[in-house]
Amino acid sequence: MIDKKFLEGLGVTDEETVKKIVSEYGADIKTEKDAAEQLRTQLAEANSQIEGFKNMDIESVKKSAAEWEEKFKQSEAERAAFEHKTKVSSLVKELSLKDPIYEDYLVNQLIEKQLKFDGNKLIGSDDVIKSFKEAHPDAFITDKPQVDMGGSTKGVPLGGSGFDFNFTGVRPKTMNGGK
Repeated sequence: MIDKKFLEGLGVTDEETVKKIVSEYGADIKTEKDAAEQLRTQLAEANSQIEGFKNMDIESVKKSAAEWEEKFKQSEAERAAFEHKTKVSSLVKELSLKDPIYEDYLVNQLIEKQLKFDGNKLIGSDDVIKSFKEAHPDAFITDKPQVDMGGSTKGVPLGGSGFDFNFTGVRPKTMNGGK
């Protein structure tokens, strides 16, 4: 322990220097005591956790882990089924059925067959769709709207292009080149 007598014995006699050394030594001791107390607290917490592990029922932990694994597998199966149904629904949407009821019916038929995808191709779907077409030929949109490629001259003055007609009210034609 460093105190005034110890320092005087070493030949340090200046009162101010002795106070500084004793003060610094006291601060170092406090820091070390705080660190030791923190380590004791951590040790107590670790011992408490170890005791908790000793008292733990390993069988219930294993059972709980098995239950969570089963829940994960179930969730993964549901996700895969949803993804499969979504891909089947997209395939059916491309068939241009007249009504969502037909789409749902055909999606369910394809899913019940448990067909698998190879890339974007649903293996075996052609037979199911063909059978559906034969049974429900009116389910498909067959009449595409006709596009009139001939155009209309309604409202266009004879001899005009239609383009001129639209701008005549804005910028009338002049005889003198716009002067």
